[in-house]
Amino acid sequence: MSSTKLKKDILKELEVMPLSLTEIAMKLELKEKKVFRLLRSLFEKGEIVSHRGENGSRKYRLTTDEEKAAQAESKEEDIDEEDEDEEDE
Repeated sequence: MSSTKLKKDILKELEVMPLSLTEIAMKLELKEKKVFRLLRSLFEKGEIVSHRGENGSRKYRLTTDEEKAAQAESKEEDIDEEDEDEEDE
């Protein structure tokens, strides 16, 4: 199965509720190492965020629209700062 399909499957599972890496692996019948790589990719793209669950385990959930907007705004500010630094040189 392709990574793209697996990532979509993970996102569908996370639409329902936050899940741990182990829970995702069990639901999708995948090895935890594979799920870890897929989660890292989704995290780097800003599709998911992680937090500590009630029992202290790390849970993953979808990024909210507000969080995505804040990330986009932050990236724009970083680009503006880089442009200013280049002008100073």
